[in-house]
Amino acid sequence: MASMQEMAAEYRAAAAKLAMRIAEKKAAGASRKELYPLLEALGDIREAQRLISGYYDLPRSGPLAAADWRARRTTDDH
Repeated sequence: MASMQEMAAEYRAAAAKLAMRIAEKKAAGASRKELYPLLEALGDIREAQRLISGYYDLPRSGPLAAADWRARRTTDDH
């Protein structure tokens, strides 16, 4: 299995490739509707890369980390 730093580099490379593809599509006149899924994926990849690259250094929060999760209170037995 790859180390966190290796994975961060792979995510950074994937984000760069996706950003270049988005730029190509924009230059070709792609609509915002067509670009939206790619832009959303690019944001997710960049967020994951930031989380992985600082995994041991930074406090984690946000949708990709479980730092602020709390168990729900319930009276259910299951």
